[in-house]
Amino acid sequence: MIPRAWWVVALAATLVAGAGGTSPLLAQDFDLPAPAWPPAAAGRWLEQALPPASATPVLEAGIVRWHGLDALVTRSIAAGAGWRRLRAGIGVSQTGEPDLGWTTLASVLGAVVPGAGASVRIAARRDRTSGFDFDAEGLAIGAEAGGGAWFEARDRLHLWASAPQIWLHGSAPPLERPLEIGAAADLGTVTIWLSRAGVPGRATGGRTGGLSTAAGPLSLWLTARDRPLRGGLGVAARAGLLRAACEVDSHPVLRETARLSLAIGGAR
Repeated sequence: MIPRAWWVVALAATLVAGAGGTSPLLAQDFDLPAPAWPPAAAGRWLEQALPPASATPVLEAGIVRWHGLDALVTRSIAAGAGWRRLRAGIGVSQTGEPDLGWTTLASVLGAVVPGAGASVRIAARRDRTSGFDFDAEGLAIGAEAGGGAWFEARDRLHLWASAPQIWLHGSAPPLERPLEIGAAADLGTVTIWLSRAGVPGRATGGRTGGLSTAAGPLSLWLTARDRPLRGGLGVAARAGLLRAACEVDSHPVLRETARLSLAIGGAR
């Protein structure tokens, strides 16, 4: 999306392509550690447009180091809350260093009823020219809008669809975000999920699967992705109002992606 940041994305994508992989560099703005289900408040909500069932206020800060690249470190802070059926969230993130990365502002607004939820998402990005900068000139800024929804298909069976980039304007985003469709099943102490995202210009899209479990204040989840085949491990712990989480994703060619977050509030 941003000319000065494209060389970093292009470098990583070239490395993957050279090894026979077909997956783009997954550099997102609010992709903080959390299992695919249930929908997470704050960061992941801003990323996927899937509203949380809980209306409890939450403030979440996080950092992501993409594939071990110092030039692609994302720092973000996001907040979400609800009132009755309404849900709202807002956040800001920065990726990369000044004169190389970009700044993103995003907001979401949605509603949740028994057994279903939906929200719309709006985000704007621009090049970073200083430690913290969001002034825009002409096409230096890019905007996007989209939405997502989930519902309970049956008892313990959940379905969702996420399309964060239905509308685009100005500079292109760093990564195209196609429609993703997923399903999760609660199997007592374990939840399993599977999702598929369409990739523009390809007959097949990327698939993700995983499972999660929880014991008291601790939760653990495993993920597997294709194109290329790789896996990840995440863990979270809660103490009172505080929740800390971390997740590490492997890659057959590039280095690991590490995600860390700290949240105050939110559903227990």
